[in-house]
Amino acid sequence: MTAVQTSDIRRIAVIGGGGLMGHGIVAACLTGHPGAEVRLVSRRDESLEHGMTLLRSGPFGLGGLVRKGKLTEQGLEDALARVHPTLDLAEGMRDAQLVFETVPEVVSAKHAVLAQAEAAAPRDAIFATNTSSIMIAEIASALEHPERLIGTHWFYPANVMPLVEVARGAQTAQWVVDATVQFLSRLRKKPVVVSDAPGFFTTRFINLFIAEAMRSVEAGICGIAEVDEMVKTGLGWPMGVFELLDTTATFDSWYHAQEYLHGKLGERWAIPEIAQRVFGEGYRGTPALKPGSRGGWYDYFGVTPKGGE
Repeated sequence: MTAVQTSDIRRIAVIGGGGLMGHGIVAACLTGHPGAEVRLVSRRDESLEHGMTLLRSGPFGLGGLVRKGKLTEQGLEDALARVHPTLDLAEGMRDAQLVFETVPEVVSAKHAVLAQAEAAAPRDAIFATNTSSIMIAEIASALEHPERLIGTHWFYPANVMPLVEVARGAQTAQWVVDATVQFLSRLRKKPVVVSDAPGFFTTRFINLFIAEAMRSVEAGICGIAEVDEMVKTGLGWPMGVFELLDTTATFDSWYHAQEYLHGKLGERWAIPEIAQRVFGEGYRGTPALKPGSRGGWYDYFGVTPKGGE
């Protein structure tokens, strides 16, 4: 692929598109690029069905745009017609120009799926990993052509939040950086390019203050509802720390990223014992977004959010 060809990327594949981040990336591509065709790739029928349900009628699904008058019913159906769910990875990679990978934050999982995807995709396809913490160079070691891999760290909900942290690895080609930034800009995102490092900038920053909130609860300084009330009322945050982990079901992602950062950067990023306990007992966030979860932090502690019923 040359710089001339990057101006109109139209064929997108999203691996893990049935998940929390994946379906949002699908939605962003559909609404930001009216000509885009998107293959939603997953390993299980339930994941595909869950992803399509979230895409149509989830908390940040396309149905919400219809209710707000930003999309017509016909526009919704036309957008969904451009989504092609598949369990066949090779089929998902067919003719793909840009592949977003959104599998869990585990190195071996990303290596396995990206190696398979590269073998099935066109030679000039760009691979964009949605990792929030793992170094691009480490993920790229599974590829025959590491120059085609770039990091695109989206934020939940991906089709709403404007920032995408774009991480370039040591071997990432300049044309890949340029094409990715150009495509994200077309989706009305704000891509910010950073250098490769464990956690990049945002995850290092965010994970530390989340961990400190957990340690404050663990030490008995305050409860989870009090933490959330203080950061919202005193600091002006739109959501509390534990509210964020619960209602966006991002505790899983935080936990795996923190494990990686701990291994790479040392004790400063150690997972608090209280988080290990909540995670280990299966409380990963709202079950509507995280099937199989027993609930979130508020459920675990039997606490009603401030202002809740």
